[in-house]
Amino acid sequence: MRKEATLEQWKKLYDVAIKIKELQPWEHLWDLDIITLIIPGREMIYNSVMGRGRECYGIGSYISDKAINNFHNMLESKNFPIEQTIRFQDDDIIMCYFGSRDELTAKELKLIKDLGYKFRGKNNWIYFHSFKKGYAPFMLDQEEVLLETEILQHLYMSLNIYIIEGLKVDFENGRSLTRTWSEKEGLWMNFEAPLMRPEEKYLAPTIEDEDFKFEADIMETTEQIWELDIAYTSGAIKDKEYERPVSIRICILAESKSGIMLDQDILTPDDNEASIILNMVSNQMFDLEKPSKILVRDKATYYIIKDICNVAKIKLEIKERLKTIDSFLREFATGRFG
Repeated sequence: MRKEATLEQWKKLYDVAIKIKELQPWEHLWDLDIITLIIPGREMIYNSVMGRGRECYGIGSYISDKAINNFHNMLESKNFPIEQTIRFQDDDIIMCYFGSRDELTAKELKLIKDLGYKFRGKNNWIYFHSFKKGYAPFMLDQEEVLLETEILQHLYMSLNIYIIEGLKVDFENGRSLTRTWSEKEGLWMNFEAPLMRPEEKYLAPTIEDEDFKFEADIMETTEQIWELDIAYTSGAIKDKEYERPVSIRICILAESKSGIMLDQDILTPDDNEASIILNMVSNQMFDLEKPSKILVRDKATYYIIKDICNVAKIKLEIKERLKTIDSFLREFATGRFG
């Protein structure tokens, strides 16, 4: 059950965010210059300062290996539809924004008023969003407020060492500003270190059903090319069953040459995505016979169906733009169908 932070806890968070803003870290760092926090008892936390490009000002804290790997995957994507890149920033992230008043919700504005702050002007309004898989970005709960306070307190100290005291960090050559606790010295250390990119791990189910393997192997191959994706839309739904607004994500299977939609399923945060994907593909195989190739948009989907494609001898390829699915999503966004 969601527990809200107290006004005192929010004040501690806002106080340290204001101190960071006064340092103007975006004048000294690019968003690819990563600050790594190694806090005992936690996974490494990776932080990116935004604002050097004068568009969006803020600090992104990536609170898992998966989150920072997705950050890099987003940067490495060359031809991704912009509205689909949210999949790379949809989980284990807390964002601290320095924006404009009209970006805040009524609840966020009330919080600032209750705290007694009086922000003025563009890029001066501070607010925080939590990103969780399956949900729209939302205000922090108590646990997240406490975590973000801890993160920003450490980040403030590191930024002071870098900006005020002049610690040199060769970000351009793969180095990171790193902060960690030294048991030997009995204090926190700030230094330059190699930026460690964690090993990428993906769910890769294996097909154990021998009858399915046999049927899939002897099944006739058609000339069809299927497109498969868990597609993200800009919409969100308020559902009493969930404590946060639910983002609208659709598992879609389409035939690329004809432009025909074969199947689709709107997902909830509780759904087992791998099961839905595998069932959708296998059901259509037995209804229509297997395609010659399946196109997917990302590595996560690729590894989910990799074994079923191996078993069925279907070519599998990652393609950032999916013609039929992208066309459907444009119509979905405008409400035009048929």
